[in-house]
Amino acid sequence: MTYIAQGSAPQLHWLQQRLASRGLPASAGASGPPSWLPGDWQGFYLSSGCWINIDPLHQAPLPPRLRLCRKHEVQLLELDGAWQALGSDFGFMLLLGADPAPTADALALLDALAPLPAAWLRCGPTGSARYTRQVWEALLFMLRRQTPPSPATQTAPDWETGLRGQWQLWEQLVRLSQRYLRERKLPEDNPTARRDFAEPPREQEHYAASLAGLIVQADGCQQAWRQLWDDFAAQAPLSPKN
Repeated sequence: MTYIAQGSAPQLHWLQQRLASRGLPASAGASGPPSWLPGDWQGFYLSSGCWINIDPLHQAPLPPRLRLCRKHEVQLLELDGAWQALGSDFGFMLLLGADPAPTADALALLDALAPLPAAWLRCGPTGSARYTRQVWEALLFMLRRQTPPSPATQTAPDWETGLRGQWQLWEQLVRLSQRYLRERKLPEDNPTARRDFAEPPREQEHYAASLAGLIVQADGCQQAWRQLWDDFAAQAPLSPKN
């Protein structure tokens, strides 16, 4: 397998280092990447006819890129993940959006980039990897935003502000999930959402859709969330001990 790297993002450099350490150094090729690939694209072109698209900042719209690749009979793979410099030594957490499934050459490249062979997740068709990463990052942000109480802390945590911020972020996640489902003409009121999401992720044909369906269904419990909010708001703040 030979591949050509295109782009200057730091993440791409880390990915190339990882591939080289696994015995897959980049090749400039006889004439470089195909001339129809726009100069601002970041990623890898495989000589077997595959473009692995990397967009660390989620700035480029994917549908036009997918149409262009189909026009030239090249498969587009959307690769997303947790881009950290340590990944060049230990492998990267990878999320893949692809339809149909990757070719054998692309699978070999993904296995080399991951911590272990097959230790990456196909989230569904193009666009699914970006959605999944946005959800994961939002959930992690929720967990880290409120500093846990500490015996050394004399001031009681501001639970009201913390809950309000998490509620606002949750509403954004619900809207993001609804838009994901609508754009793919998938039902928002899937009665089997919980059961679908409970399946092992690698066995799901469309993990991102299961995740979006679960989030939208969970929003149906907003009455319980509102009650929890009212209960916290009704409590008097704790007075610091002397």
